[in-house]
Amino acid sequence: MNQEYEESLARLNRLKQTPNQNANAALANNQSVDHISSRTMWISLLLTVASELAIWWIYPLIYSKNLAGGQWQQNPLLVTYTIILAIAIYFCMGQGFFRWLNLLIALVPLGFLYFLYGQMSIQQIILLGLLPLTLILINITWLNLQNMLGLILFAGVATLSIPVVIFYQQNTFLTLPFLTSLLPLFLSYLYYMSSIFIPKGQKKRVISLFFGIVFLLDVLTLPWNSWTLLAIVLIVFTWMILINLSLKAKYRLSFLSFLQMITILAIFLQQK
Repeated sequence: MNQEYEESLARLNRLKQTPNQNANAALANNQSVDHISSRTMWISLLLTVASELAIWWIYPLIYSKNLAGGQWQQNPLLVTYTIILAIAIYFCMGQGFFRWLNLLIALVPLGFLYFLYGQMSIQQIILLGLLPLTLILINITWLNLQNMLGLILFAGVATLSIPVVIFYQQNTFLTLPFLTSLLPLFLSYLYYMSSIFIPKGQKKRVISLFFGIVFLLDVLTLPWNSWTLLAIVLIVFTWMILINLSLKAKYRLSFLSFLQMITILAIFLQQK
């Protein structure tokens, strides 16, 4: 009798412990998931920022170096501004459109222009302000710019704002050959950012294919070497990814920015 009583009591104790153990296991699992998600977000942020900085800075500096008298002009405030702007792009485009938080984030680089005003001309300040203004516009719901128009607007401004200012800072002048040489950069923004602005359906596939073909034709006009071949492989690979894989929205921008950076460097580093 005592043995049966003790066995029943032991079973009751086990039943009481099981919910606590399950709750502790669930809590530990949620903490692990949160830790992984936080770490992934930081990696995505750093990847996006590094990619955008490389896209904006490396080519104007290479082109300036090839010009007679082109020298490195240090401007820590401009470097800081581009970092802040790249962070704003990550949050305004990589974490979902049409959030009020995006509008506040896009105001940060605009506010930072105050510190650059004394070092640059008004024309340069206007060019630098165009990209954060574009981020604000594409996040205003009633403007409905998450489409082809928004894509072209962002690609054009991203191509002609930061790289042009960086080039002018290095040389104190602009040249038409430099501006026309930015065409591959413009086409790369159209191609790689197409699935950010048109993220779903058959329309995404058609638009990415169209801009991919245009970008590929432009690359094929370059001198043939290992860099050109790498750019072609990346363009084709990216299109296959866009068609066959559905990347999570919060990882899509960092992944595509990285591929765009590698492609652009493969094109522009030929001009060292």
